[in-house]
Amino acid sequence: MLHKELVRKAIAYVEGLFRTKKPEWVKFHTFRHARAVAKASQEIGTACRLTEEDLETVTLAAWFHDTGYLEGIDGHEEKSVEIAAAFLRDNGYPEEKIAQIAGCIRATKLPQNPKNFLEQVLCDADIAHLASKDFFEVTELIRSEIEHRMRVKLTDSEWLTTNTDFVAGHRYHTDCARSKYADQQAANLEALKKRLDKEKLKQPS
Repeated sequence: MLHKELVRKAIAYVEGLFRTKKPEWVKFHTFRHARAVAKASQEIGTACRLTEEDLETVTLAAWFHDTGYLEGIDGHEEKSVEIAAAFLRDNGYPEEKIAQIAGCIRATKLPQNPKNFLEQVLCDADIAHLASKDFFEVTELIRSEIEHRMRVKLTDSEWLTTNTDFVAGHRYHTDCARSKYADQQAANLEALKKRLDKEKLKQPS
């Protein structure tokens, strides 16, 4: 059974949370990111031929997966599960579906550890920005959040090294995401390496 009206209600609820509770320093984990992950979840899920019901599950998980960030960074996945479960229970959503959504959200914790196909789809959608054309713009938002959290200012060299290692080491879980994102991920990695090489040339020998 599909719950299209509930999905619309969930989107409005999540948007309201981000509008009213987002701290100023949160630049990446925003409603925009939630929307991007929901869109990527639907694209990957459709390509992987998920049923409409399973698509609904991963889409709802995508909308809620970072809502816990609004209450604090540490353990935000678990807080996201609590927020999602409370909303869904209030709206009469089946418990077995809530459990599936909770599993998807928990799986996004880095390093990702999906235990089933729906969790793999959400994990791939959550890291889809590694293969986006606005990759460098997005990663600057992530950098800003990390600097706030760690209370440090990262040098360009440090950030490029971290990013290069992460993009080079990340392998998407589903075949659908791998085929969809492979070319752009490779292009972004190549661009990162070039920027890092340039940065290294600036360093005193």
